[in-house]
Amino acid sequence: MEKDHGPEWMGAGVEGSYRRVVRAVLTRRDGAFAALLLAFILAACLSAPLYATLNGVDPFSSDIAGTTIRNGQRVDLMQPNDNPLHLGLSPIGPDWQPGPYVLGADSQGRDVAARVLYGGRNSLLIAAASATLCLCLAACLGICAGYFGGWIDLILSRILDMLWAIPVYLFAISLSVVTVGHGIRLGFITIGADNLLIPVGIIALVYVPYAARPFRARALSLSQAGFVMAARGMGASDFRILWREILPGLMPTMAVLAPLVMALCMLAESALSFLSLGVQAPAASWGTIIQDGEGLLYTRPVVAIAPGVAIVLTVLALNVLGNALRDQIDPKGVAR
Repeated sequence: MEKDHGPEWMGAGVEGSYRRVVRAVLTRRDGAFAALLLAFILAACLSAPLYATLNGVDPFSSDIAGTTIRNGQRVDLMQPNDNPLHLGLSPIGPDWQPGPYVLGADSQGRDVAARVLYGGRNSLLIAAASATLCLCLAACLGICAGYFGGWIDLILSRILDMLWAIPVYLFAISLSVVTVGHGIRLGFITIGADNLLIPVGIIALVYVPYAARPFRARALSLSQAGFVMAARGMGASDFRILWREILPGLMPTMAVLAPLVMALCMLAESALSFLSLGVQAPAASWGTIIQDGEGLLYTRPVVAIAPGVAIVLTVLALNVLGNALRDQIDPKGVAR
């Protein structure tokens, strides 16, 4: 008889279980590569103030008339175009040498490398916060629907189905358009349009229907497990069962979904910021930097390519890490 997949995964040996999972993931080539890549990206973004200080650049202030040192000579940040008439100005390109403007400048004379590092801080923060909030909301809804069942499950499932039918980006854009102009007012609390809490809340909300279904399925399965039936027979309250039996059993599902949902949230944040509906100036994210480089694709493409590569590498690492965690924690696909 197959052993019931109960809360022993989160029992007395929870710390040892997590350590074994982490060790197993890191011993895989793909898992170790993803973890190292994420650690490198995070460390690089956290070092943004150090880079700006050492090189004497301000990634948030326009410096069109500024200069820098190239090959021992002082040159202007804005150079004449390479067209036959030399009309207009283009920002200086990358020289791939350590120092300021290693990736060149943008149309405002700002250091691209510094902006990519600072933008990564916001992109990673928003993605992580959105994923955390999304999973918490989805877990609450999934537990209520899967454990209590009946009319509660019916109502919640229909609401989630209606939200599921709305395209993710259309839903996110609609919510952003409403809030980006005036912010949010909740009684005495006012959240400005430039506050990062707005994109965090919007992105988390639009992905709740997608994350709630696995939690509902898992909660429904656990509610019919033998150890839950035994707890009910011993007179345990619903709150105690949810806290001691159901919630610990959802931790594997949450661990598997966390990096995958974070990757989706990062893509959504980049899309909204590219459309000027996410992170607002003077703050920056990888999406806003791609928007800044849109008009320089034919002259200085690195302005848009650099944050694009950062997004691709981060999302790739998160997906690989999520798949590695799934293979170790949930090899039979219970949390899918």
